[in-house]
Amino acid sequence: MNRFIYGFCACSLSAMLWPSLAPVWCLPILFLAMLICFRKGPLMAGCLLAVIWLSLFFHCLYMHQYAEKSQQIEFKAQIVSLVSQNSDWISFDVRVMTELDQDTFFEALALNNVQRYYRLTWQKPEKIVVGQIWQFSAKLKGISSIQNQGGFNQQKHFISQHIIAKGRVKQAELLSYRVSARQQVIDALSPILAQFAQGDILQALIVGDKSALTTTRWQQLRQTGAGHLVAISGLHLSVVFGLFYGILIGLSRYVFCWQHLGKIQLAMIVAALFTFGYGYLSGFAIATQRALLMLFLLLIFSFMKQFSHHWDRLIYALFFVLLIDPFASLGAGLWLSFGALVIILLSVKANTIDQQSMLNADPVAYGIDAPAPSLTVRCIHNVKQVKHKVLQGLSVLWSIQWRLALLLGLLQGILFGGISPHSIWLNMLLVPWFSLVVIPLTMLSFCLWLVALCIMGLLGIDADSQQYFGLMMFHWANLSLEPFAWLLQLSDHLPLKQLILTEAELAGLLFFMLALMLLMFRGYVPYKRKMVYRILVGVLMLPIVMNKLMTDHTWLFSPSSSVGSAPWQLHVIDVAQGMALVLQQGQHGIIYDTGAAYGEFSYAQRAILPFLASKGISNIDYVVVSHDDNDHAGGLDVILAQFPQATLIADFLTSTSTLSGSARVVKACEGQFDWRGVHVNFIHHPLTASTNDNNRSCVVKLSDGQSTVLLTGDIEAPREQALLAAKVDIKADILLVPHHGSRTSSTSAFIDSVNPQLAIFTAGFSNQYGFPKADVVARYLQRGSKILQTGHEGQISISFTHEGYKVVTYRHQIAPFWYNRLFRFGESLKAE
Repeated sequence: MNRFIYGFCACSLSAMLWPSLAPVWCLPILFLAMLICFRKGPLMAGCLLAVIWLSLFFHCLYMHQYAEKSQQIEFKAQIVSLVSQNSDWISFDVRVMTELDQDTFFEALALNNVQRYYRLTWQKPEKIVVGQIWQFSAKLKGISSIQNQGGFNQQKHFISQHIIAKGRVKQAELLSYRVSARQQVIDALSPILAQFAQGDILQALIVGDKSALTTTRWQQLRQTGAGHLVAISGLHLSVVFGLFYGILIGLSRYVFCWQHLGKIQLAMIVAALFTFGYGYLSGFAIATQRALLMLFLLLIFSFMKQFSHHWDRLIYALFFVLLIDPFASLGAGLWLSFGALVIILLSVKANTIDQQSMLNADPVAYGIDAPAPSLTVRCIHNVKQVKHKVLQGLSVLWSIQWRLALLLGLLQGILFGGISPHSIWLNMLLVPWFSLVVIPLTMLSFCLWLVALCIMGLLGIDADSQQYFGLMMFHWANLSLEPFAWLLQLSDHLPLKQLILTEAELAGLLFFMLALMLLMFRGYVPYKRKMVYRILVGVLMLPIVMNKLMTDHTWLFSPSSSVGSAPWQLHVIDVAQGMALVLQQGQHGIIYDTGAAYGEFSYAQRAILPFLASKGISNIDYVVVSHDDNDHAGGLDVILAQFPQATLIADFLTSTSTLSGSARVVKACEGQFDWRGVHVNFIHHPLTASTNDNNRSCVVKLSDGQSTVLLTGDIEAPREQALLAAKVDIKADILLVPHHGSRTSSTSAFIDSVNPQLAIFTAGFSNQYGFPKADVVARYLQRGSKILQTGHEGQISISFTHEGYKVVTYRHQIAPFWYNRLFRFGESLKAE
């Protein structure tokens, strides 16, 4: 049976690397193969079950995936969480309430057993509270999101949260709302916590509501790697369980003097109920559900006295977690929580727990004839015993803590693409502080306040007195968070707040972490194989060492020798409905357009900067902005703030005072220059008052002597005709299609003159403008051009060498995994 479980868990965890899932018609065949392999090949049978179960779960969840365009749909749903909000918009998740009479039997069976969620946004809504049931009319579309190297994979996150569609609310009607006990507690607690300096953190720790955390606080949590401390997870649930278990054991021993053997089991059950109540109070988020499930399974195994070895309990807990939520492996929470348990089990040997239990035994009994020890001897013996317990406990705690801080810091670097150097030593301080002081004190304060609130409510005590008592109760909990808040503020002034890792560094870090894990297993390796084991560990550490030597290559190559000698790349970044390009040669780059920005959101921050970091591009020499439309220049401020040394090339800024008084070099879109072996030619035109903004776009032609690229911005037919009339050489191998494929551009004469082998449309998937237009695409196809669209392909990267160029796309070559494919939503609309 163990091999079957191992196969299922290993195969489920590897789902992040699967190129595709099994189609529905293939599932019965795989099920039959699993039955055949069950007895003689349990490992293979477990792997087959993982493929079947994950594929079946996916097909049940994402059943209707046909329509590309947004559709107006009416549905009934319950609000389950509030994601974010500002003065105008609110974002929230809803659980869809299926109406069985509208589906076939199979669809009803699938939809009724798999919870589906939508991510909705609503402009200037009515008061929204978790638990409300609404009848919505919303414009929904699939969860497809931008896909670039280094960027946050939103659609992968949506899948891990079982979100199958996103959209905007058009109309809604409140159907019912019954105030839950949780909401009543939140309503009573929020005004009290709002008066404390650390009330936002207390609210996150008690009820799982992080909406009060400011942007500055979030940034501090990210750069210190302390975000997990304010997100209710396995750490918090374990501390709450241990707190109430310890209280109950202490009461039974010292207050009630109860020596019954079942007191431990009873204390564990009651502590588990308190922990379940804490999970309910936190809103039963998916990460909380997984942690509760794992905790309860470990308790059940302890009661059954089954799987006595810790590794068996861990693997069975993992099995049930993956069985209940097959998409758990897509989220970082599973890897961090189970990774922490693995590190703890490797850090503490099996007999450590036995030794700890032996310390609780009675003092050594003396023989019958031996004289009774004096009071002084007994005191010295007791002091030595306490000292031994304390020292051994501190030793065990230290051995666990430094490994957790180091290895989990490396694991976070692999999962999130960056490392906070200060997170290692900060977490070594903060995790014990939260585990031993903050969380126990906060939960005790909350429990006392809740009991007192109920009593005062029954006695009819006024609200002012209740609030005053609440302030007294949470005073010490707030005080315990002051050192944490001080360290967060200190992090703003520390160097190296965040190190973004390149993809090569991430790969090296992964092998390095495997080497560290193997080192922790060195005690189990036979002496004869020690040398082979050391060689293996050394080989695994080589990639990160070699990567460091190759990136820091100034001592190997002179700067002049690298210019023009290396191939260069053109990356078309997926910024939804907008344009952003990056020319790269080594660690140097040129940016052409910066994508759109909406309020505090910017695609430059979301996509361009993470991409540059992942590719190791640390020097931006030029920033070229085609024209002043938001979808091309929206992220300019973010880029200029990040790269103050870059030369800005733009026409629309040279005639204004936008950058007056600054030391930045600003040039017009004219002339030509050579950049690291690439010839950059600006095709200038006379600017007139009647020329619209699109036709004033900065047109650039790139050439390396072998291949040519034409960047056109948003030029329209009049500018295209002007280029043809001026007999400018615009022939190019690769064309960034003008104006995202609008009908105002791409005239037949222009396409014939350029004659591109590859035409790239920078248009978002299912965008509101319908770009690129079908007839425009047909013009390029008729002339034999290959067509690519960023909304369909994600990031498009083109590598140029002396032999030509090679094209790769994010969804099909760079990261061709099943969760990165395009996701549609709804039934296909029939043509009228």
